[in-house]
Amino acid sequence: MKKNILILGAARSGKTTLARKIAKEYNYNIISIDDIIRGFEAFPELYIRHDYNDEKVAKNFFPFLKLYLKELAEGPIFYNDCKYVIEGTHIDFEKLIPYMQEAGLIDKYEIIGLTYNYIDEKELYENIKKHDTEDDWTYWSDEETLKGDVKYFIDRNKFFNENFIKYNITNFDASENREQVLEEICNSLFSDQKRSKV
Repeated sequence: MKKNILILGAARSGKTTLARKIAKEYNYNIISIDDIIRGFEAFPELYIRHDYNDEKVAKNFFPFLKLYLKELAEGPIFYNDCKYVIEGTHIDFEKLIPYMQEAGLIDKYEIIGLTYNYIDEKELYENIKKHDTEDDWTYWSDEETLKGDVKYFIDRNKFFNENFIKYNITNFDASENREQVLEEICNSLFSDQKRSKV
């Protein structure tokens, strides 16, 4: 595949797991929007930080993100087949998708949505407790904080689901059989490469 990949979705939907799988199996470079947001926290006056309203952070972050995505899709790095998988949750859909269309970037990115529409708060909480590792920030949350976070994650998942429909973004539900779903995504993205290896 000759495109960068942009993976979007609510927290704990499997974005990082999918990005790592793509990086390992298909030699992509991972970029975490969360890590970039963490860097912006050195400039509190920009209001781009993790402990702030996600929608406002997405709006404040957009001017950087649009230029960054453009740089990743143009010039010698892109055309010399150095590809990126970018994953994150701080997305201003109303600005980003129209910008990518107008700037001619939409053909240089495969945009994938991840959701969990068939589990409730209790199931999501249990999944997080069961599968989190020390690499996951939710691993370090106390029980009450995590329960509050899970309620927020479910609400944000609805936001992403609505926008995936609105902007016709390919969406995969990872509520159940996550590993199988992630394998299906890779098969759909890289079927040409798999055929050429046979």
